[in-house]
Amino acid sequence: MFTSFFTRVRIFSILIVSLLLMGLWLVGEPAAEAEPEIAPGSGLVESAWAGAVTQQSVKVNAKLAQDSTTVRLLVSLNPNLSNALYSGYYTANTGTNNRVVSIPMSGLIPDRQYYYAIETGGVVDTAMIGRFRTFGTGAFSFTFAFSACAESGSNHGVFETLTNLNPLFFLHLGDMHYEGIAVNDRSLFRQAYDEVLSQPRQAGLYRNVPLAYIWDDHDFGPNNADASAPGREAARLTYQEYVPHYPLPAGSGNVPIYQAFTVGRVRIIMTDVRSERWPYYFPDSPDKTMLGVAQKAWFKQELLNANGVYPVIIWVNTIPWITDHDDGDGWGVYTYERVELANFIRDNNITELFMLSGDAHMVAIDNGSNSDFATGGGAGFPVMHAAALDQSGNVKGGPYSHGAIPGRGLYGVMTVTDNITYINIQWSGRDAGNHEIMYYTTNVTVPVTYDEFFFVPLLLKS
Repeated sequence: MFTSFFTRVRIFSILIVSLLLMGLWLVGEPAAEAEPEIAPGSGLVESAWAGAVTQQSVKVNAKLAQDSTTVRLLVSLNPNLSNALYSGYYTANTGTNNRVVSIPMSGLIPDRQYYYAIETGGVVDTAMIGRFRTFGTGAFSFTFAFSACAESGSNHGVFETLTNLNPLFFLHLGDMHYEGIAVNDRSLFRQAYDEVLSQPRQAGLYRNVPLAYIWDDHDFGPNNADASAPGREAARLTYQEYVPHYPLPAGSGNVPIYQAFTVGRVRIIMTDVRSERWPYYFPDSPDKTMLGVAQKAWFKQELLNANGVYPVIIWVNTIPWITDHDDGDGWGVYTYERVELANFIRDNNITELFMLSGDAHMVAIDNGSNSDFATGGGAGFPVMHAAALDQSGNVKGGPYSHGAIPGRGLYGVMTVTDNITYINIQWSGRDAGNHEIMYYTTNVTVPVTYDEFFFVPLLLKS
């Protein structure tokens, strides 16, 4: 009898403890988000674009149609936004941020297709669903597109072509518009972005292909703009407000917009060659600078940090590097600084460097035969120009080993195929019909060490 009694007590105690533990588990489990209310074509969001993608994060900037204190971002692996991740709430206000919110989302899975939308007032604007893919890890192969130079408010078919290519990201090399704003008025810069994002094809590209964007002269200020541009501060502040960009090493506020990011085993360094530069018409001298003292020091350190760690380094320099003194406002009128940088590249054995440029309305490729400006040589690297998205064609600089083809509706595609022991680089210049008009390929050898016990390759950078 006593055994039966104690058995019953033991069973009862186990039951009580189990119920308590279950209660604690239920309390500790976060409540599932309710599925979003569907409101197709509601017009709550005027524009949305994604950028600053990494292996596990993204940033989405959106402009709301009305003021709201309950704006948040939904990110889902499913096109219907089911099982979505939600951001916290943000405020869109006409008087403070022109109803533009910048919302980051982290904790994502590498190398996955995601879909996103904006919710305000508890309602999701499904007419503005966008997509992006997170970057992969280690020996990650990928393709991205790049180009520059479009008339203000362009709705050219090339933007639809780029969207249909579905590259990992679109690298915009400047002159997103041609407003040439010459006053320090943020409302004008805001209007310029709004006009760009109101065009269906262009807005569709930026909503469905994440962006990495650095300006050139016409979207920063007047033609051949430099640090003396009247709208310098307004341009910088409005870029930071509107554009989903990577962290700015210079900080925030009235600062240049140079930045860098990593995709797989490729380091991409984007320089701001407008807002810190001396005027191009100043006499050339050792003090004359394109990058400014702080940015140049940062750029050199980026090269040093990347060298030997990333097998491929891409320098995004929007203007012509291969050019002479008489060819506009490219590096040919900053010869002392160009030689300084070329000597630095050679002296530090930075050998796997590639340059991407816009500005000139052409597709042009040089295999490194004409890009060497180091004293005594030793610093040549491949260079590709890609433009114009929607401007009349022209040719700047040269010579280029593969020639130069001017025109409208042109862009470049870069494919990086990482085979662990070597990386294949392919450049393809294309027109609006996605026809290839120029091609270049090369291989980068990657040093590989092996685990001594298992004898398996260890990646240089994982």
